[in-house]
Amino acid sequence: MPNAVVMTGYGPPDVLKWAGVPPAEPGQGQIRINVKAAGISPTDLALRAGYLKDAIPLPPDTVLGFEAAGTVDAVGPGVTGTSTGDGVTTLLFGLGGYAEYALASIWTRKPDTVSWIDAAALPSSAEAAVGVLRQLDVKSGETLLLFGGGGSVGIIATQFAVARGVTVISAVGDHDETLARELGATPVRYGAGVAGRVRALGAVDAVFDAAGQGVLADAIALAGGPKRVITLSDPAAADFGVTFSQPTPDRAPGALDETIALLADGRLRLRAHKSVPMQQAAEAHRQLESGNVHERIILTLE
Repeated sequence: MPNAVVMTGYGPPDVLKWAGVPPAEPGQGQIRINVKAAGISPTDLALRAGYLKDAIPLPPDTVLGFEAAGTVDAVGPGVTGTSTGDGVTTLLFGLGGYAEYALASIWTRKPDTVSWIDAAALPSSAEAAVGVLRQLDVKSGETLLLFGGGGSVGIIATQFAVARGVTVISAVGDHDETLARELGATPVRYGAGVAGRVRALGAVDAVFDAAGQGVLADAIALAGGPKRVITLSDPAAADFGVTFSQPTPDRAPGALDETIALLADGRLRLRAHKSVPMQQAAEAHRQLESGNVHERIILTLE
């Protein structure tokens, strides 16, 4: 029986247990991969803690993980262009990445120049960054305020927005100010008084909240209303009339193909990351929630 990191309920990291799970066969249009690496996203932490249980209810024994990279182990009916043994990176809207095997309906070939860890760090961040920028419809000449600009989603969103002629103001901690400048954004210090610091830089057309840390009141005030404010994970979104953007297949079709090509060519920068054995997923969640880790953590299997 294959193993996976099973979420035994909502709660602290200790609810994550390495356990056997029933094997799954790929259905129509699906592949099954032998996972080499899987990314941990901020949304995983929020789902596990139960902060999003009303917006995204989870069934018992859920296996978290929106992204994984590995080799194709089995191919379902209707799949063409992919065969057993191919290296791929996958976007898992149905979760399941923290496992020895995962089923995927969206994938792309992993270029040889991209490591397994980088391939696993890309999909959900790239899809979220590209998808929310499309939803906000930010155009050249506009100004985007980005909360969480030093995070994995924020780093990709900054690069895409700047490349399109958008002025980016990036709300970050002091450890990410240099990074924000290197990516072409203007950094402002995150925290109390951030609204005043942003106003000193000029008007804001749209706000992308990739942090989910209670910034919506400031975001609405700066954008002149909730219409062009989108959050990825703030559970108070509905209370503020703000769009809560969820990962869906139609949010950013083609984002994975586009971004993996940029990554392979060295034209896309990812957040710094480190690897942890998948069996230690609970400890990885604990480290990320401590606030003392400024890297992404990628779970790996030998």
